[in-house]
Amino acid sequence: MPTHHHSAAGTGRTMFSGRLKATEMAELTTYEIRVRELLDEKWTNYFSPFTLTCGEEDTRITGEVHDQAELFGLLLKIRDHGLQLISVNTVQRS
Repeated sequence: MPTHHHSAAGTGRTMFSGRLKATEMAELTTYEIRVRELLDEKWTNYFSPFTLTCGEEDTRITGEVHDQAELFGLLLKIRDHGLQLISVNTVQRS
């Protein structure tokens, strides 16, 4: 199936339509997601296998993601529990 890029009308942005190939995200990507709430240890099983680290005013949810579907699933869990999302960042491997 061919991949097409369309310019979003009047926005200067490009929209993607098509399918991603399995090889485009074959490696694991580590993400750090920050939420405003302080999550205690009862959340550990819910977000497993991700690691929860509490700061003074927020919690970092960190772990490896196999593909975009897994990342979106994690973001849906955050949304479904009404947690306030601060940021989503990839973590560079050293």
